[in-house]
Amino acid sequence: MEGFLLPVVLSVKGRACLLLGGSREAECKGLALLRAGARLTILAPILEGLLHDEVMAGRACWLNEPFRPNHLDGMWLAVSVVTDAFVNAALYAAAEERGVWLNVVDQPHFCTLIWPAIVERSPVTVAISTGGASPALAGYLRRQIDAWLPERLGVLAQRLSEWRARVPGGLETRARFWHDLLEQGMARRFLEGDETGAANMVQEALTKK
Repeated sequence: MEGFLLPVVLSVKGRACLLLGGSREAECKGLALLRAGARLTILAPILEGLLHDEVMAGRACWLNEPFRPNHLDGMWLAVSVVTDAFVNAALYAAAEERGVWLNVVDQPHFCTLIWPAIVERSPVTVAISTGGASPALAGYLRRQIDAWLPERLGVLAQRLSEWRARVPGGLETRARFWHDLLEQGMARRFLEGDETGAANMVQEALTKK
């Protein structure tokens, strides 16, 4: 389908990433990359705020230099928040040549990766993307979904991870087991605070297998 973008979740842990720009938007992107375990290099004339603190703590590297294509040597992913189209065009060409993932904020024609709006209930992550067509709409949907998702959803995911090893059988059998339990209200009971009742539902279902 024309215009379809494949949604994926990337692991950047231990991978070299480049961030161009030192603005508030760059701070948000940089902190997210650091939280995900990236080895971050920041290219910016001025660095303030939390990114400056991360550099001072040795958790990121800062270069006060204009962009050059060799800045992408060895990089796995690059993010640009600069508005200069000439810089971003050079960045895009260098990234394509080296096979580096690239996100350029508000300039989707330079992107091989679209940074989505994110709702997090770790380890559950919901990403919303409009393919760069309307970041404002993605942000609106993020706020709506954030208000709707239960706060304990991440805790439920962790418990399911602990319980899943107890379910015998192949992939299809295990999928049906959890599908049936969730349809029977196990997740609802857990999210409403009845964790013991939810655990009992799991145990009862296991005894019937």
